[in-house]
Amino acid sequence: MRDALEAVHAAVYELVVDPLDRTLTHVGMRLANPRDTGTIFAIGSVHAEQSQLLLRRQRDLVSAFARAIDSELANLRNTARQPRNTSGPTFAMPTFDELRLVDDDEQDIETEFKTITLRVESRAPLPIHLLCQRFGVLAEGPAFEPSTLPVGPRRLCEMLVEVAESCGFNLQMRVMLLREFDRAVLVDYPVAADAINDALARQRIMPGLSFVPIRPRARAALPSDAAVAAERERPYTGWTGAAPTESDAPTFQLLQEMLASRRSMADRFRSGFGPSRSGAGGGGAGAGAGAASAGGSGGSDATADGAATVAPTPAPGIPARPELPTAVALELLASAGTDVDGLDVDGIRQWLLLHARQRQGEAVTLSREDTDIFELLALMYGQLEREIRQESPAKTMLDRLRLPLLRLALADPGFFLRAAHPAREVLNAVAESGARWYAADDIDPQLLLQLERIVDSIARTPDDVAGAFRNGVATLEQQLQAVARRSEIAERRNVESARGKDKLAVARRRASDLIDAALQSVRAPAFHRGMLRHAWADALTLAHLRHGEDSAEWASLAEATNELAATAAGNATANPDLVLLVDQWLTTVGYHADDAARIARILTGTADDSGDDAATRTELAMRLKSRARLGEESGVDGDSGEPLDADGEAQARRVRELPPGTWFDLPGERGHTMRRRLSWLSPITGQTLFVNPRGQRVADGTLVALARDLASGRAQVVTAGEGRLVERAWRNALQSLGAGPSRRPERTA
Repeated sequence: MRDALEAVHAAVYELVVDPLDRTLTHVGMRLANPRDTGTIFAIGSVHAEQSQLLLRRQRDLVSAFARAIDSELANLRNTARQPRNTSGPTFAMPTFDELRLVDDDEQDIETEFKTITLRVESRAPLPIHLLCQRFGVLAEGPAFEPSTLPVGPRRLCEMLVEVAESCGFNLQMRVMLLREFDRAVLVDYPVAADAINDALARQRIMPGLSFVPIRPRARAALPSDAAVAAERERPYTGWTGAAPTESDAPTFQLLQEMLASRRSMADRFRSGFGPSRSGAGGGGAGAGAGAASAGGSGGSDATADGAATVAPTPAPGIPARPELPTAVALELLASAGTDVDGLDVDGIRQWLLLHARQRQGEAVTLSREDTDIFELLALMYGQLEREIRQESPAKTMLDRLRLPLLRLALADPGFFLRAAHPAREVLNAVAESGARWYAADDIDPQLLLQLERIVDSIARTPDDVAGAFRNGVATLEQQLQAVARRSEIAERRNVESARGKDKLAVARRRASDLIDAALQSVRAPAFHRGMLRHAWADALTLAHLRHGEDSAEWASLAEATNELAATAAGNATANPDLVLLVDQWLTTVGYHADDAARIARILTGTADDSGDDAATRTELAMRLKSRARLGEESGVDGDSGEPLDADGEAQARRVRELPPGTWFDLPGERGHTMRRRLSWLSPITGQTLFVNPRGQRVADGTLVALARDLASGRAQVVTAGEGRLVERAWRNALQSLGAGPSRRPERTA
């Protein structure tokens, strides 16, 4: 164990401690010697003092950090024997004296820890996993968690902050040191983790340890697989895009065979009509060769709409052009810069062949595999452009991603095969931000801003474009989680509001039913009926909301309603206690005291008939009619249309069985289809609440109306197979080649 820990110690010093020492030297010099005088005043005196302290105590900081690592390795087994809290952290409610306002410049160091740790662990998940296993062997215990790994990114950051605090650095400087440590040292942590794993393997600490993911077996008949079909037809309920599935991913060889078959059919078609187009066979061949030498390749050209046209085949006797190596093509594309801005995939291919000819000194052609990649990306982009709004910011972002995706696909054709590829995740997020089934204000503006930053970072990457996509996915996942949290909060508020309105509608309906039942068996004057159905109905509605139907208050008011109906019909004598009850409830509802008292006397038959002339009653009736009734503005009294037919009833039952949060494609304005989330469905009144991707209420309706739209085909349930825009576009592209799973017909947008 001593030999193994010494090997780890040497690797950590070489790959972590020494780079930190060099980084602090540059940081201290940069802070102590700002380039302009404006920076001196901007950083403030406290910051200047901290920068001077860093120059004086740099050696102490590095030494303390090294000692902390020594102590962490020396106490490895003691740390492993400590009981682990599996129930999560517990928080004690602070006292009033402990509460304080947060300063403007105070930053959450825990947030920095989580951000840095997530980013580093996403770049090196396998090496960290192997280190956790090997350190568990050294500690004679179970495998470590990444957050407790002694040389893991989390513990290294925590130790650096602890020693920086002990050296006298304030919170702002500690955060800055932590960020510099992440930028200059932890950026190479995957290399350091691999080196530590190699050192432990040489010390015979699990030397044969490896990780092999479980891969699903290939299916011979994927479209008929019941499990895959069931998963694809599952209702889609997520906020930020369905999870990718690898079930229907073809092989790249299959894609090439489909493209070759397509070219063969095009060749046969063109050969049949070639003489009529060229005038003569020899002239046609010569024209074809001339067109090819002008910059065309021996492969296929992709038009803007995703269709492919086959380039002319050189005439016999003309030597074949040399193929452009993929490495040279990648080098030329990496240096393209703004030269290819605004060009489609075919335009970029023409640009590449032209510059390759200038560089090679002769006309060249792309290899078959590279030509296929250009055509496949053109097919995918052609389908994507059909699915997005042309005026949306997503159109510009997709144009900027075209060149990086070409570079990535040429270096890694797995982009077309892996649904969970980082580049496809970024492409899907960008495309869905401008999907034609969303309105312009349906997308979170902060998400759009973050997507533009990610796309800009990827487009400006000169070398490691695959790493840029991976970093973009890591940043995107955090932003999507934040967007989902904000959407859930907004949705929850709208659902609570809808439930309150529904409860109010139920109370109004129950009050109306109670009054109608009381008036059914008596013949009361029209004026009294109007009073009961307006003023007294508001009182009953409020009582139902406050106390419920099983309460003693509701029972007493129900008895009072029957007595009021009988009194209005002249079948009962006046009751003074009933006058007080009616007056009290009408005042509680919000009626003026004089109006409440007069209505109470009229309803209970205690009004003075001698002074109760028709003009006074008419004036009172007009005031009641103009008064807003309790819950009248809710507008959720149910659907009063015709009953549903058999298909409508079946769709209504289907909607009731759907999981909460199912997305629907609903008919919108001007015939456009809008994607909305069914957040709430009332089991009593059948009211529905639909929200947009931001959790904002965009449509109210009824179950009856939704069932009619589903039965007629105007609305459809969004399934998991339709949840990801990129997968939908890719399946359409495959179907244009004669492959891919069957899909429901396109909907008119």
